[in-house]
Amino acid sequence: MATLASAGALLVFFVLFTQFLVWHYGRAVLRSAVFEAARAQAPLGAPNGSCEQRFLEVRSGLLAGSLGDGVGSITCVVSDGLVLASVDVRFERWLPISPDWEFTVEAVAIREKAPE
Repeated sequence: MATLASAGALLVFFVLFTQFLVWHYGRAVLRSAVFEAARAQAPLGAPNGSCEQRFLEVRSGLLAGSLGDGVGSITCVVSDGLVLASVDVRFERWLPISPDWEFTVEAVAIREKAPE
């Protein structure tokens, strides 16, 4: 019986550790996607919607599947010579004993100015 309990505890630990690794991969992908999105809107002649389009391209290429279901829509704002991009995320737990992980990823890029 002790062997069975030990095996069960080891399995739970393995699942929680794997969840931790997958979540951190997802966070890294989203950081990259949000930074790419902000930089896409930064050039002077960038068309409206470049930020959102670039975010979707990067995210869909690297974070498809159920992990990407908890990713909200990106918000891109251009003001005072800056591009501000942010997205809210909620990764759902794999086991009832662990919490969900909610966070916001933000990025800032400097918008190009017209030569004077």
